[in-house]
Amino acid sequence: MLLRAGVVVCIAALAAASPAAAQEDGKSRRARNDYLLHCSGCHDMDGSGHPAKGIPTFQNQIGYFTAIPEGRAMLMQIPGLLSSGLSDERAAAVTTWLVREFAGPSLPADFQPYTAAEAKRFRETRPVDITATRERLYKQIVDAGYPLK
Repeated sequence: MLLRAGVVVCIAALAAASPAAAQEDGKSRRARNDYLLHCSGCHDMDGSGHPAKGIPTFQNQIGYFTAIPEGRAMLMQIPGLLSSGLSDERAAAVTTWLVREFAGPSLPADFQPYTAAEAKRFRETRPVDITATRERLYKQIVDAGYPLK
């Protein structure tokens, strides 16, 4: 009978969970799956990338890019994301997810999730040379005092 009471309590707790929380869990799972399908091939499952091959790490530094407007935009302009076929809403969700997942101490306290409107705007204006843009932004971020690797 105790087991049954425990099961009833667990079911009641699940039923009481807010629909918004359940929806957020679903969005988070979808964003994680989108990362695995569209980003991890280059950046690996743990966000480590392959710096020696020009694929930067996300670990403990991706948040610094969100601290400057052009850096925030550039994260939505990565070739793999642009060619993924994801909707603006899903592109915003996966970029928000990866920043939160991998930023660690680099995540600004005032970080705001990406919106579909931002994704649309940023994805329509892409740099001609993403590598040169990234290198210029690295320098700008380092010059601002952020410890990029």
